Amino acid sequence: MNRLFEIQKKLMPDILDKMYRRFMILSSIHTHQPIGRRNLSEYVDLTERVLRTEVDSLKTFQLIQIDKKGMTVTEDGIQVLNEMKQYMDTYIETKRLAQDIKSFYGIKDVIVVKGNSEKDPLVKIALGETTSQYLQNIVKHDCFITVTGGSTMASVANELKPFKHHVTFTPARGGLGEDVVYQANAIVSTMAKRSNSTFQTLYVPDQVSESAYQMLLNEPSVHKSLNDIKQADIVIHGIGEAIKMANRRHSDETLIQTLTYQHAEGEAFGYYFNQKGEIVYKVRTIGLQLDDLESKEHIIAVAGGKTKSRAIASYLNIAPKQTVLITDEVAAKDIVSLLQLQKEKSE
Repeated sequence: MNRLFEIQKKLMPDILDKMYRRFMILSSIHTHQPIGRRNLSEYVDLTERVLRTEVDSLKTFQLIQIDKKGMTVTEDGIQVLNEMKQYMDTYIETKRLAQDIKSFYGIKDVIVVKGNSEKDPLVKIALGETTSQYLQNIVKHDCFITVTGGSTMASVANELKPFKHHVTFTPARGGLGEDVVYQANAIVSTMAKRSNSTFQTLYVPDQVSESAYQMLLNEPSVHKSLNDIKQADIVIHGIGEAIKMANRRHSDETLIQTLTYQHAEGEAFGYYFNQKGEIVYKVRTIGLQLDDLESKEHIIAVAGGKTKSRAIASYLNIAPKQTVLITDEVAAKDIVSLLQLQKEKSE
């Protein structure tokens, strides 16, 4: 059944939401029966107009019956509830985790994919598929999408589908000197190819000195690329573990010790954060800066896995309110546990 759910979700991305809505309506009728439509709308938090459509469908399928006293669940309806409960419980759990994280950090939305992306490659693929589905709903004609590097972004790139609109991808920053397939330039190339779009490149180091930074800014091609990056409509980025990211940048031992002493947990856009979201160190980088995010219409942060949960939590403390987090179940559970511990300590 779980495999069937995954297939259905690929064919009809919103099918689980519709199933969940009807399941909750049927459950509420069963709990409060006999019940009228007006009272039921308050329990399930739906308008009477939307509820009427769903109730009519349940009646057509003979899952409920309606008389003068109100609505009640039929024997067939009870059987459906019993058979669906274990699968809906799992779905409800991920919804609850998402809502807890969204409410605490005050960001636009959180989408939780079941599983652990660090241990199961299929879950990492699911993160990419979910990001691809979300993008399909927000892209507009001639919009610019800027993307950071990393293995998670590479997974997202592989799952993109063709867009209906013309889109241009740009790398959010230069390279890290790491495996070329994980560099932003390579990732935007893959994204453009998978989605029938165009892309630009930014062939500069990720980390530069102040003098080199000023010199590169005077290069016409670099200047144009940076303008396009800063004017992008959509940002897709990963969130890294602080020490691991510092090592990827081949940082010296002094910086590693500084980050350790400052209790750095997460990294994004060259900024290192502690658990409170305070910036403890900033790398001079070419590309998108943290301040540039405030003007973006859509920001999608994609990260998962148990080892990244503290990094994700640290970044969310300063994430712009228009951020949508796409993560996996194991990271979401860890983040919620961290929030509960913080709450207990403050009481």
